[in-house]
Amino acid sequence: MRETDSGLDRRSVLRGLGAAGVAGIGVTGTASAQEALTVTGVWTGGEEEDFLAVVDYVSEETGLDIVYQPRTTEAILTGTLIDYEGGVAPADIVVMPSPARVQSDAAAGHLAELGDTWNPENFAPDGEQVTADGAVYAAPFKMDLKPGFWYRPSFFEEHGLEEPDDYDAFLDLLEEINGIEGVEAPLASGNGDGWPLSDVTEGFILRQEDGATLQQELIAGETSMTDDRVVTAFEEIQSLLQEGYFSAVRDFGVQYEYFWANETPLYFMGSWTPGFEAIQDPEDLDVFMVPGAESMVAAENWFTVPSYSSNVEAATTAVETFVSAEGQQVWAERGGFIASNTEVPEDAYELEIMRELATLSGEIELVPDLDDTLGDPFQSSFWAQLTGLWADPDQEIGGILETLDQSLTETVDGGG
Repeated sequence: MRETDSGLDRRSVLRGLGAAGVAGIGVTGTASAQEALTVTGVWTGGEEEDFLAVVDYVSEETGLDIVYQPRTTEAILTGTLIDYEGGVAPADIVVMPSPARVQSDAAAGHLAELGDTWNPENFAPDGEQVTADGAVYAAPFKMDLKPGFWYRPSFFEEHGLEEPDDYDAFLDLLEEINGIEGVEAPLASGNGDGWPLSDVTEGFILRQEDGATLQQELIAGETSMTDDRVVTAFEEIQSLLQEGYFSAVRDFGVQYEYFWANETPLYFMGSWTPGFEAIQDPEDLDVFMVPGAESMVAAENWFTVPSYSSNVEAATTAVETFVSAEGQQVWAERGGFIASNTEVPEDAYELEIMRELATLSGEIELVPDLDDTLGDPFQSSFWAQLTGLWADPDQEIGGILETLDQSLTETVDGGG
């Protein structure tokens, strides 16, 4: 592990300073801090600790000093765009969760090419997602699978519960959980700006007939948001809301605390779940897909390098090391991580549930995240409409979907 001049490892320094302190060092600190390569992404809490372990590895391998500056998803998606339009690099490396943004940023000249940093033959994601004018402008790192509803096996065992094998059994399970003392609601409603309400909604879209094809056709603009199958998915969610099966909406990180306390025992979340601080025993976790679904969403976190960075060459070197099998293995061994690099060995996943998810990802069809892939204006509209539905479950579904279909058409036609 590399050390600072004071003899403290980087992680200790970051813990002591906090995000604001780190950001201040990156801008107005000492000369050595100003020369450090900066990375910005959305990982905080336990995930930040895990990513910092990868940062340490990359620093050791490349000899580069690297500082991580966490931001909110909104800051990544909106703040960076403002920076780019002003010709400013928000960091030397920006971890972007939206391939649509990568493509639009690349087309606008905001990004440096990264095609030489990874070989698509050794990665699960398709490089076409981040290609513009024949060049690749991002490299895949953490692959977030969104498999379904997480639960604690200890809770299920205590109350004689079983994973549902069809949708009727799922409804029976919700009713049974709803009657258990101490339960606020069977299903957790995690939220930020409309995400991850969007994730659970996509889970219900995928459980419809030919769900994987439906999702891909929505992304391509070949199917309408008013398709009968999308209507059914939204009506199913509406019914669950009206029955009181979804909890109060809370920040998705805070909601993990309620989940772990068995107050909201089922939480539709991603493969990052075991890494959250509220999860006191990751061995006491399992997950089941929405009954009827035969595919799942896989959303990648993409490393990008702003063309306005004064350290493009060094940043490119760092990205290549971050996305290498060895770099990704560092986080895989810590849990809460599915590697996009297929050369990461299976035994890197210490937790059985993560090994199972990594195996499952190679056995079923993976589809892109609907709103992340489309980007704005659809994404903002999708999040807003879902937030509104959770606030008022009795509103007409038809109006919601007509609004979303207009946003979908605008996005596909070039409005994003």
